[in-house]
Amino acid sequence: MVVLSAQFVIMLDASIVTVALPDIQHELGFSASGVQAVVTAYNVAFGGALILGGRVGDLFGRRRVFMLGMAGFALSSLLCSLSVDAAMLVACRVLQGLSAAVIAPTALALLADVFPEGPARARAMSRFGIATVLGFVGGLVCSGLLVDSLGWQSVFYVTVPVGVLVAVLIPRLIPSAPVAARPGGLDVLGAVLITMGVALVVVAPTQGSARGWTSPQCVVPLVAGLCALALFVVVERRHPDPLVRLGLFRSGMLRAANVVTLASGLLSGSAYLLVTLYLQEVMGCTPVQAGLIVAPIGLVNVLFGVVLGRLIPRIGLVVSLTGATVSAGLLVALVASQVAVAQNLVLFGLVLFPMGMSILATTVASTLAATAGVTPREQGLAAGVRQTSFQFGIALGVAVLLSLASSRTSVLEGEGVAHGQALAAGYRLALYVLAVLVIVAAIVTFAELRNHRRADTTRRAPATTP
Repeated sequence: MVVLSAQFVIMLDASIVTVALPDIQHELGFSASGVQAVVTAYNVAFGGALILGGRVGDLFGRRRVFMLGMAGFALSSLLCSLSVDAAMLVACRVLQGLSAAVIAPTALALLADVFPEGPARARAMSRFGIATVLGFVGGLVCSGLLVDSLGWQSVFYVTVPVGVLVAVLIPRLIPSAPVAARPGGLDVLGAVLITMGVALVVVAPTQGSARGWTSPQCVVPLVAGLCALALFVVVERRHPDPLVRLGLFRSGMLRAANVVTLASGLLSGSAYLLVTLYLQEVMGCTPVQAGLIVAPIGLVNVLFGVVLGRLIPRIGLVVSLTGATVSAGLLVALVASQVAVAQNLVLFGLVLFPMGMSILATTVASTLAATAGVTPREQGLAAGVRQTSFQFGIALGVAVLLSLASSRTSVLEGEGVAHGQALAAGYRLALYVLAVLVIVAAIVTFAELRNHRRADTTRRAPATTP
């Protein structure tokens, strides 16, 4: 429960700030474009340091690192709520993101330590998936109510007591695990390169959405990030004790898990946000009303998550990964078909339920697959890679799909289409594109799993003698 609470708080903080941005901009003096730095600072620090955070847990003890991460998250959240100017808030958001980058992969690795592969781990990971989805959706639902009643500071200090409580309970409730040997010392150069490379690649789509996809602000960090990642691969090949063992990525199961995780990030980051914006900007709902329409998805997912924990071991990871991803894509397309200016909100809310369950299914299946067959020494690393894929999916989906929706709306308004209809058409197109991307991810996943099964069969085949 302690680990799940930590994951819930991290995902809550990733989405809860969105509604508070106008108030933050007005009170702290951000410019209209600069206020997005409050979100970007957290996402870049979080996404950039995930692999390093997971590996640090492997090397120095996951329980200890997890506890320090939770303490740092609570402290940085408190500092965010006390910020008196823009620079202080952005700096504190960076600290929040770095703390979260330590917590998230370590939490997943701790679950893998405690629960062996099989039904027990499946049930644990289904609850981890529930915490992930509920945290992200909960942020979208609660933020409007908190900002209206308590001010923008409340979206930060609401996480402080949970963070403190979890940090205090960790030594009492979580057993210690063996610490991996470090014959070559920490790979400092590799840590710098992977953190810088991933951070730059994550920030590129956010800049592309705001300033244009061919602008220097988008192209330069993207190219620099890819160069840093390429140099990282060279360094890791030569290091006696690399931060990331590159052979880990030869596993078709791990590659498939990360493709599905990328799709899960796209879904979690974009689908709910597009729906929430549609409800507010087209249907005229207040933030609280939009939250009430989306909120029941979380309650349904709690029940569905329990079923998933028992179902996935029976049908297998291969069917779970591909089936969940395909169904998610098809159900997002169904939601897109219902987006219109004159929509029955009750019917629309009912259509959201299966979409929410399919998003949870992709999250749970990819989480299980990412830890399957990984040695205890590298559980934190595998979890960091998975969380990086998820975070990149969120950043990419929000930037690209919102930009696409905005462009479509602008074009239609230029052609004389009414504002409400143009907005609905923009959100509908973005949801359809999201559905296509998710189905493409399912096809890639199926190909990776088929190759993995063939390779596994070849390894196990008995040698023949002439």
